[in-house]
Amino acid sequence: MTPNDNLAERYGRPNRTMRPATLVLAGSLLAGFFGFAIYANFFANPSASVEIINYESADDHHMVGNFTARTSDRPASCVFKAYATRGNVVGFVELEIPANTSDAKPLQVVVKTLEPASVLRADGCRVK
Repeated sequence: MTPNDNLAERYGRPNRTMRPATLVLAGSLLAGFFGFAIYANFFANPSASVEIINYESADDHHMVGNFTARTSDRPASCVFKAYATRGNVVGFVELEIPANTSDAKPLQVVVKTLEPASVLRADGCRVK
């Protein structure tokens, strides 16, 4: 007699069959996840996005940046921030981007700063 036989006598054999409800729940969760992933990647309207191509300091109180923006069939507003060398924000502008469906339009932004800035970043866009 092995120790496993003693345990089986005392507590009974464990039930090794999976319940049908567990299989149905796991299958429906998996199907829902894959359905959402396919919808989000292929059928949903993309959100607005912006990418800075280059930027330069025009003078001590202005940063000029060239960027491309993609929006859906509705306009979007994008936020640009200028940062000093210490990492603090010294300039801020929110720019409205007109609607474009598939092409990336080259655009330019000028950010007024309180002190000389070294970096210009796009902080994100939201569709209106």
